[in-house]
Parts: sequence; structure tokens; C-alpha cells
Amino acid sequence: MTKPSLLVVSRYLPEDISVDAATSEPILEDADRRNDAMDEYNHPRYRRARILRELESRKAAANFVKPKSAANDLKDYEIVQSKGLIEFLENGWKRWDALGEEGQDPLAALPGVSNNGSPPLVPGNVPLPREPYQRPSKNVMGQVSYYCTDMCTPVFAELAEELQWDVAVMNLAMESMKFYKTTYALATHPGHHAAQDSFGGYCYLNHAAFCARQLQKTHGYSKVAVLDVDYHCGNGTASIFYDDASVLVISIHCHPDYDYPFHTGLEEETGVGEAEGATMHLPLLPKTKWEQYSPALEKAMKKVQDFGAEALVVSLGLDTHVGDPCAIRRAGFDLSGKDYVEMGQWIGSFASKIPILVIQEGGYRMDKVPSAAADFLLSCAES
Repeated sequence: MTKPSLLVVSRYLPEDISVDAATSEPILEDADRRNDAMDEYNHPRYRRARILRELESRKAAANFVKPKSAANDLKDYEIVQSKGLIEFLENGWKRWDALGEEGQDPLAALPGVSNNGSPPLVPGNVPLPREPYQRPSKNVMGQVSYYCTDMCTPVFAELAEELQWDVAVMNLAMESMKFYKTTYALATHPGHHAAQDSFGGYCYLNHAAFCARQLQKTHGYSKVAVLDVDYHCGNGTASIFYDDASVLVISIHCHPDYDYPFHTGLEEETGVGEAEGATMHLPLLPKTKWEQYSPALEKAMKKVQDFGAEALVVSLGLDTHVGDPCAIRRAGFDLSGKDYVEMGQWIGSFASKIPILVIQEGGYRMDKVPSAAADFLLSCAES
């Protein structure tokens, strides 16, 4: 029997997921269900369960593996994100919870949500743009306002543990890359909006940036390319490597005149100094279909080849799907069905001689995300 060319790395294996016998829907643990309910659109634990079940249903198409344990801490990510931010993500919840109801400012609490005693922590104010002389407060409510860029990426009871598992998933995926054409790192949280000293947009740790740098530092790949195909610009990843010529960052996304993150992701943002040309933004208009998307993808992959990438990291967002509820609030793309097969084939074919690490980012139409993910991954791995 031929060995599968796709490896799936996640905190859970498909058989770890309980399923409702009547509906075939995944049954989440209480904490996962509670945390998924914090946001109207972002349900990453349910997304992970649905994707794993879909991939398992494609018989013999992939191998599955999970880390033996979570990482002890988040310090590995200090190679791409600030020590202060990492320490806050590790300890912020404990300090917020310790304040108790009397010490917790209601402005810093996510409205209408109870999370294991204390409400989730969100910014009460955001000091942006930052001035060079500013620093984070010693008060945890000041720190979340300093590091977090929005009101929809809360700090909550299980966050540090979930992120420690995400670290373990990324490290195991990188260790396994040399054995597979395509390796899929299915973390709990997306990461491409998290920057060197900030988090937001549902993202805390920037997995794509971490893996790109770690592949260079530890795994012997000197030139790494990051291709972001999420509907939203991979602004955090681009900012981390904006002055680094050894990492090529390409993002294909909705034009920032129409959607998040709005103020970045323009074509004229191409890098600085020796890294001029090592950032490529390919913004597309709302309602983009495959006919408009595919030329941008072809341009991106030719850039990867010309760059001489030795490894490719793909930030896979599936909010490009037609009808994605998060995207259509403002604009939205119109990809569907076989478009994800073709996307995977294009990337897999153009990068046929180098290892590909795919990292899950966004995607909020849960009736379509599982099949889109499986179609992309399997066609990428088999091309």
C-alpha cells in the first residue's frame, strides 16, 4: 500500500472526537463548547473537529499524529514575538482572575460572557498608533490594551494551555516535514494577524512566522517562503519579516479598502532596505471568483520559484469561500467547490520539489470549511 503524502498534526486524532450518533456532529468538551461560544463567527475548536472528521472520511488519504504533551511554555515564539507579549499571553489570565469582581474594570470584560469565574479580558482602550516612548503598564488591564488590537480576541481561562498545545503541534509538524510532501498543522488558534508585539484578529501567536524562522534556525532551510491565502491580509506575518530578505512573504487577500485589517496589505508595501521586494501583497476586489483569483496565485507561485525557496509555509484561510459569514459582513469572495482542488494542485505543482507546511488560519462557514480544507490538502499533497 502506498504511503499517504499528507501528514495531519493536531492536538487530537480523529478517533479522539466524540460524535452524535443521530446527527454525526462532533461533540465538544464543555470548555471547548464554552470558549467557542464567546464569538459569533470564530469557532476554532468546532472547525478543528469537523476538519479532522472530514479528512478521516477520505480513506487512506492521510496519516494523523498528535504531540505527546503540550509545550511547557510559549517561549519558543520569542524568536519572532516580543518577550513582553509572550509573558502576557502566559500569565495575563491568572492576574486578571486574581483581581476578582471588585478589582476588574467592567470596560475590560467581554460583555455578556462568563468564563470559568471571571469574564474574558479585552482592551478597555487601545494606544494606537503607539509612540516610541510608550511602554506597557504593569496593570494587567493596561497590558491587554497595549498588546491587543481589538475587542474580539479575548484572554480567557484556557488560553495559555491551548497555545502551549499549538506550540507542540507546530514543533511536531516541522520535525515531520522531511517525511511527507505536505504537512498540515491544525492548531486551535490561527496566527497570521499577530505581530511582533501585538495580537488580534482571533490570532495570538504567529505560527507561520514562527515556523518560517524555526525552519531556518533549526531545520536547515536558509530561504523560506510564506504564502498566505486567507481572505484577510496576513499583516502580522508581513510585518515581522518586512526588513528580512531571507523570508519571502506573499499574501493574496481582499483589498484593504473593503475589509480587515483595512490599513495594510496594499501592493506598494514591498519591504524595506535589503528586503525590498521580499514582501508581495496581492489585494483582490470583493466577489472575486477563481477566474480572478488564479492569475494572482500564479503570480505568487512564480515569485516563490524565482526566490529560490527551500521550504514553503502556507497560511490556509478558508474564509475565501462564497457565503463565509465573517467575510460577507463587508465584502467576501466567491470561491467554492473545485476551486480549492485547483488551488491545492497549483501550489503543490509549483512547489513540487520543496516541502510544504500548511497552517490552518481562518474559515467560518462551517458547512463548507471541512470539505474545502480536505480538497485543498489532498490535491496539494498529491500534485
